[in-house]
Amino acid sequence: MILQKEFESGLVYEKYPDILGDNLPLHQRHYNRISISKEYAAQIRAFKSAKILAITEPWCGDSIALLPLIQRICECHGNWELRIALRDENPDLIDRFLTRGGRAIPIFIFLNSGFELIFHWGPRPKAAQDIFEQHRKTIEQGRIEKAAVIRKIRTFYSRDKGQTSLKELMELLHEHEW
Repeated sequence: MILQKEFESGLVYEKYPDILGDNLPLHQRHYNRISISKEYAAQIRAFKSAKILAITEPWCGDSIALLPLIQRICECHGNWELRIALRDENPDLIDRFLTRGGRAIPIFIFLNSGFELIFHWGPRPKAAQDIFEQHRKTIEQGRIEKAAVIRKIRTFYSRDKGQTSLKELMELLHEHEW
């Protein structure tokens, strides 16, 4: 799958804060908390150049926590580039990366220098998804509000500072051919 047109029409990360509105301070807080160890940094720099297309929306809580991590990884490598496609403006794009049949976000699409799909990741790391899955039945039964579970996921992101997601991404990066 070649995604050059979609990538090139995406918003550059530096312009993304302009559309975050009230979520900008939280996004910046996540960005400032993320650190990449020397070991991971060396591994990241050993990979070939890549392009990452994020499908998201400014209101997405998972994206507010994960997009800063992806940007930090790009900065660490030096030759990786991140672009953002808004889900609601790109239904044909998100429909190629459905999660359980739904348009869940964020989705991070890793492309090689020829804009060919290497792999995609999202909408959230396994540890955060596990929090949701542990409460899925109680949400459906009305015994807990979905908003309360979302708060638990946000607490996870805040305490974790991107480390679980970074580890998961590093495993995926090592699994795929470039």
